[in-house]
Amino acid sequence: MHYSKLFMSRILFMLLLFVSASRFFSAEVFAAGYKIPEQSLKSVGLGAAYVANASGPDSAYFNPANMVWSDEGAQIETNLIYIYLPSAKFEGSVFGNPVSADSKSESFVLPNIHYISPKRGKARFGLSVVYPFGLSKRWNDPFQQLFAEEFTLETIEIDLSVAFELSEQFAMGWGVRGIRSEGKVIRRGNFPVGNVNVPLSGEMEGDDFSAGYFLALSARPVQDLSMAVTYRSKVTPTLKGDAKISTEGSPDYNGPVELGIVLPAALQIATAYTYNRAVFEFVYERTYWSAYSALDFQFQPGLAPGLQTAFFDDVIEKNYSDSDTYRFGLTYHYKPKLTLLFGFAIDETPAPGETLNFELPDSDALIYSTGFLYRYSERTVFGLAYLTSQKKERAFTNPSANISGAVESSAHIASASFTYTF
Repeated sequence: MHYSKLFMSRILFMLLLFVSASRFFSAEVFAAGYKIPEQSLKSVGLGAAYVANASGPDSAYFNPANMVWSDEGAQIETNLIYIYLPSAKFEGSVFGNPVSADSKSESFVLPNIHYISPKRGKARFGLSVVYPFGLSKRWNDPFQQLFAEEFTLETIEIDLSVAFELSEQFAMGWGVRGIRSEGKVIRRGNFPVGNVNVPLSGEMEGDDFSAGYFLALSARPVQDLSMAVTYRSKVTPTLKGDAKISTEGSPDYNGPVELGIVLPAALQIATAYTYNRAVFEFVYERTYWSAYSALDFQFQPGLAPGLQTAFFDDVIEKNYSDSDTYRFGLTYHYKPKLTLLFGFAIDETPAPGETLNFELPDSDALIYSTGFLYRYSERTVFGLAYLTSQKKERAFTNPSANISGAVESSAHIASASFTYTF
């Protein structure tokens, strides 16, 4: 009893310390890219082809049903994930003017944590603190700044999960997710009206806390074969905050603003097969982006009619489509103390060309990854992993924003982890 209380007090202390560190990191930087599936070292090294074969502390997030089949004892995993985004490149025209521009490059550090409890009969409990969605894009060029001098969304998610072993072949898991979201938008520049450029600027910030759920089912019908299905619910935060809008010739607006956003639901169907020292996994992932139809800022009365209302208050159509991702992972137990990780994925963009804009100039991507885990002792494991996402050059035309051209971008992710078994 005394040991149990001491153990839980240590876990709570580590969690409080982690959340404090998370606030420090997220106050300065956050990951770009609307969805960030890589939330542990194994997921980085395997290109997120990590569902049916999920094991250890991070199974609490990626497939909680598998918690009951992880090694005995309580386990905790801490990660630092570093994201580097080179400049996105745009060549084309904006408002009929030829433009060649690069976004600012970005660097981000994201800590996350995963924990699973000791087994309690046929049940097990888990905790994860992660950053599953984020978006940050900043531009220097005056034409891009009209749309996204800065466009940032940051989220932090806390998951509480439970798993139950139905039999030696089947297990299920479920849980709740609490998501804290914060957003910031800055749009500033000279908007062409006929032969006149009208100066305008807008700064909007808001935050929200929302909740959702997740479900998981795992099966091991025969030796060496694992199958799993997971589902994470849609969450629709409403960011509430303040806005400052100014336009030459109109009274300034300084008041409340709201923006509804969508963190889409996702379904994963996975299978993993073990052959000698190798584990091969395939994951089909469907993300229900069609729930994201528009950006619609809501202001209180006081926003000036005309250009101020048209530029900041009119609905910005997005009309995203549901997207598919195909993930392939290889876990190779090279030696008793050394495990190698390899991953490859084909990731489809949900963004149609006719609504593409500078806050997220997205395109299809090919993902390559690798990493390793080293068991230093019976209780401790260290790891390093690297992933690169190479987005294809994409030509597009957005007639409503008067933008036409081509974009190209990439992303690099590195992860370092430490896992300890109590």
